[in-house]
Amino acid sequence: MQSCPILCRGVRKAFGPHQVLADVDLAVPEGSIFAFLGNNGAGKSTLIRLLTGLLAADAGEIAIFGRDVQREREAVLRQIGVIVDAPVFYPNLHATEFLSIVCIAKDLARSEIGRVLALVGLADVGRRLIANYSLGMKQRLALAAALLGNPRLLVLDEPTNGLDPEGMLAMRELIVGLPRATGCTVFVSSHLLDEVEKMATHVALLRAGRIQVQAPLAELHAAAGELHLQVADAAAACAALAGFAVDALGPDAVRVRAIEPLAASQVHTLLVQAGVPFYQSVHRRPSLETWFMEAHHA
Repeated sequence: MQSCPILCRGVRKAFGPHQVLADVDLAVPEGSIFAFLGNNGAGKSTLIRLLTGLLAADAGEIAIFGRDVQREREAVLRQIGVIVDAPVFYPNLHATEFLSIVCIAKDLARSEIGRVLALVGLADVGRRLIANYSLGMKQRLALAAALLGNPRLLVLDEPTNGLDPEGMLAMRELIVGLPRATGCTVFVSSHLLDEVEKMATHVALLRAGRIQVQAPLAELHAAAGELHLQVADAAAACAALAGFAVDALGPDAVRVRAIEPLAASQVHTLLVQAGVPFYQSVHRRPSLETWFMEAHHA
């Protein structure tokens, strides 16, 4: 297997008669923030448990940096940091005490604690009781624990779930900066498409147990978008633009589908030539939400 952060080939997993994952193929580029998307119950958490060796696949191959997860689990776990499910803490400890316990479990020097607290923005509150932390601070503390040992890969399952807008912003900014700050690759599962769009470099969609699409986010954004126009007469505008994929959205609004931004001038020219006044023209690039819905229902 290639020595990339995550490589899956033909991975299958069933629970009784329920086939959760069926022939999953996935390749995660090094240094990426790779968002793993899918509806609740699609199998995202199951794949994360397979990646971390918490479950064994029924068939297929899973490798982390070229190492088989099941056969070399101990070596794999030394290279990854993980947040799975809601983190659990001892509320009567302060953050540095909690991280000391994690250092002992991982056989790491306690000098790591200051580094990771600084990375997640908790250096000034490391001596505060965890019971007095907000949910966002607790999530950042969980991330600090995952960063102990400077892992090459971070696997994060719904890292912004349940956070308020301020906590989501702080977590997102942390995740975006991690590949540059630590050299790691980030694999993040989420159903919050707006958050994903603001931080991911690559995305994959899991549907019906299979990877439906995987691509750089920039490639999805480069796809043709939609041109929305306010016009005097939608019916006349549709007739003038018969060579395009055009819809009337009302008596004075039309939408031109699958159109590049530079082609908007051609639309404008046709409307002027047909004598159809237009008052507003806005090109909307494909959003991750649009792509997700179209791919999911394809």
